Amino acid sequence: MYRLTEQYPVNEIFESIQGEGIWSGIPAAFVRLEGCNLRCRWCDTKEAWSGGNASRLTAAEILTAVNFELVIVTGGEPLLHDLTELFLTLQQAGKKVHVETNGTQPWRESYPPDIWLTVSPKEESGYMVQPSLAARAGEYKFVVDEAFRPEIIREFYTQLGHRQKEPLIFLSPENVRPEMVEKALQIVFQYPFCRLMLQMHKLIGIK
Repeated sequence: MYRLTEQYPVNEIFESIQGEGIWSGIPAAFVRLEGCNLRCRWCDTKEAWSGGNASRLTAAEILTAVNFELVIVTGGEPLLHDLTELFLTLQQAGKKVHVETNGTQPWRESYPPDIWLTVSPKEESGYMVQPSLAARAGEYKFVVDEAFRPEIIREFYTQLGHRQKEPLIFLSPENVRPEMVEKALQIVFQYPFCRLMLQMHKLIGIK
């Protein structure tokens, strides 16, 4: 059993569509938690870096604020927090739960096994991924900017090894800038095990 006592630093809760990755186009409720251990130069949610603007909400309070079946827990870096109560509360209410992480924090044994895990390794962490995350990631997303080197993809794919079911690797042009779209496209041509990913929500002008 668990007690609904944990309070989470919630930056915002909003409803939109998932604009990235394999689940693109699906309506979802987003729970953005504050706090991040990285400071990516192109980050578009810098307001979630610290906990200064957060509302402290319990898992039960978060549940009452989401309406869609799919709930995506993001940040900041959500795995800085113990999400056990939140995951279990949402799942027991019939929600499907996804979490988006930069890959630097370990996966806790108390987390349910059927959480969809999206890992977005960052240059600021040397593109490191915790082994406990690498073992269960459903997809990886790399942001392609001026500094991104195509060799990173080859090295990362080699590290994954040959698995029976390999996770998908998406390349996301930074802020959908045309020059970054072209760069990502050329990398996909070079490494066809990757997929080009455009941020659908930005292209259609929604949050």
